[in-house]
Amino acid sequence: MESPIFKNRINKEHKVEDGKRSVWESRSVAVNAVIFGLNSDNIFVMIEKRSWSMMDAPGKYCLPCGYMDWDEDGYEALTREVYEETSFYIPKYKMYLIEDNEEEPFFVNTKPTQNRQNIVLNYAIVYDFSKGLPKEIESYTDHEIEGIRWVPIEQLSKIDFAFDHASVIEKAIKKFRNVLEA
Repeated sequence: MESPIFKNRINKEHKVEDGKRSVWESRSVAVNAVIFGLNSDNIFVMIEKRSWSMMDAPGKYCLPCGYMDWDEDGYEALTREVYEETSFYIPKYKMYLIEDNEEEPFFVNTKPTQNRQNIVLNYAIVYDFSKGLPKEIESYTDHEIEGIRWVPIEQLSKIDFAFDHASVIEKAIKKFRNVLEA
């Protein structure tokens, strides 16, 4: 019920074709992946360039990201989205893992001012790639992604990011500074 005390609006009900069931218009849940690769004396972040065919922010850079599917938890959605968009399979690199915040988001954004009012679960994963970054992912493309790059964190300010992902990366750097600088 709408109330003068709260600013919400009631979710709309939509009848399914059979007329017996309803679905409710509600906010979607998305996941973002801040993947750090520590290499020598540098800290890298995996980013991707959105293809020009994308409806939202074509040609801009972003973190690997996407929507949760039915029956997925947040980390499963993250693992799937990262793989679909970059070919980087998180379980394959478990031996290089330094930090993953126990597979929980380090920051959850519920502000309705975000893209399409998405609720966003932001994850950060830190890997020790001192023997070399997995560069093979940089040749991966698909209909959503034009390219993937490992970018040193000191060069991030030069990147034109979509979806406020620059601030998500900044939050991750601040949250995991002790791990990144160890």
